[in-house]
Amino acid sequence: MVTVPVILAGGIGERFWQMSRSSSPKQLLQLVSSKTMVEETLTRVSPLCSRSVKPLIITGRNIARRMKKLLPSPMDFNCIVEPVGKNTAPAILLAAAWIEKRYGPAVMVVLSADHDIRPRSAFLSAVRTAVRFARSHEALVIFGVQPVRPESGYGYLHIGDAVASNRNSTVYRVKKFIEKPSREKARNFTKKKSYLWNSGMFVWRTSVILREFEALLPELAGTISEPVERNFSQNSINRFYGKSSNISIDYGIMERSERVYAVVGDFLWDDIGSWEAIGRIHGNNASGVTIVGNNILEFECKNSIIFNHSPATVAAIGLDDTAVVVTDDALLVACRSKLPDLKKYLALIKKKKNLPKELF
Repeated sequence: MVTVPVILAGGIGERFWQMSRSSSPKQLLQLVSSKTMVEETLTRVSPLCSRSVKPLIITGRNIARRMKKLLPSPMDFNCIVEPVGKNTAPAILLAAAWIEKRYGPAVMVVLSADHDIRPRSAFLSAVRTAVRFARSHEALVIFGVQPVRPESGYGYLHIGDAVASNRNSTVYRVKKFIEKPSREKARNFTKKKSYLWNSGMFVWRTSVILREFEALLPELAGTISEPVERNFSQNSINRFYGKSSNISIDYGIMERSERVYAVVGDFLWDDIGSWEAIGRIHGNNASGVTIVGNNILEFECKNSIIFNHSPATVAAIGLDDTAVVVTDDALLVACRSKLPDLKKYLALIKKKKNLPKELF
């Protein structure tokens, strides 16, 4: 039974505006290293591929062509192009059916293209534990991460008893999913080992997840027959998305299934979801200031992020709890407490007339 990594690389990443745009979304940016986020992910999962298996990337039609141009030539992958984003459940259903038709019964490792995970060796060890467990059990396996800070923007898992272990990774039953708790609850969760961040990464057999779709999302499952029969032609995929509901895999399947388990590994994980992640990735100075880019002059600032992706010289003086992002055609200045809501403010910005489409 082969193992197939599936990389979800759709979406624009609007909370990383103005660097992330429809023409150059977050997964195609060099935010963590000199590699794009999707290249980092492909490099991370390549050891998981069984012989003659390529990773499968699911992405939007505005991104697919540019992604192929940006990735180095040795990187080989298969690609499903979404005509429109409909959240994660339709994408995962389509991927499971595509894999089963191409390879027969297989194990899927579902990952996102915008996560920072270190060290790779510990992550791969945890994935292999999950793959072994999924092969021998009718299980939906999710990766839980021990919280290192109170994070109200993440989902959490409440785990129960351990059912298996291997070296540095342990498998637990999942008792409950908790969506974006209050700051106070998130602070309490960091004190309890039974509460974990929901990483949004999964492992399961294709046959198991397809049966769960039939049981829990039968209407959506009923729309997959045409792509299968038509060998996943782009027209059949387009019609599938036209009929699909907009629903996440967590809400549609994971929170309702009775066969969910969590693997907890010894690796660091970060969801690169907004500009706040830049401070965690690149660190800060003694005054809590993160500086990324060239030609930045900083004086007497505190707890701020200064990111320059332009040839301009940026002088920041006396800033406190502020994010400054400079590109060739736009400047963002925001209180850091507002960064999680940037998507909301971007929607308001888009309503302004006479702004060039290239900004978004």
